[in-house]
Amino acid sequence: MRLIPVVTASLLLAACAADSGGSDRNSLAASACDAAAKAQLDGKSYELDTETLAASLKEVGDGTQFLKAPLVVEPGLATEAKQVLECTVRFSEGKPTPDVISVVFNW
Repeated sequence: MRLIPVVTASLLLAACAADSGGSDRNSLAASACDAAAKAQLDGKSYELDTETLAASLKEVGDGTQFLKAPLVVEPGLATEAKQVLECTVRFSEGKPTPDVISVVFNW
């Protein structure tokens, strides 16, 4: 009778562990895109929801992944601009972080 809760707990832990690999990959891709966006914005303040960006990761099919999320440049200022960040990355074996292939700011 005690075996059922132990088996159930083990299955839940295994499912969480299997899911965390994808989440880590998504987070790494979102962080790389965030860093690339920051570099292109040349010191301007901005707001980007990296969790939304990470959740948007889609395999493109040519070894790259595509991410997309809303971005606000200079929030709260008269020059505030709402945009959409589109980012393409590629993971390479032996590298802990992906290479950013492109970053596009769509109005």
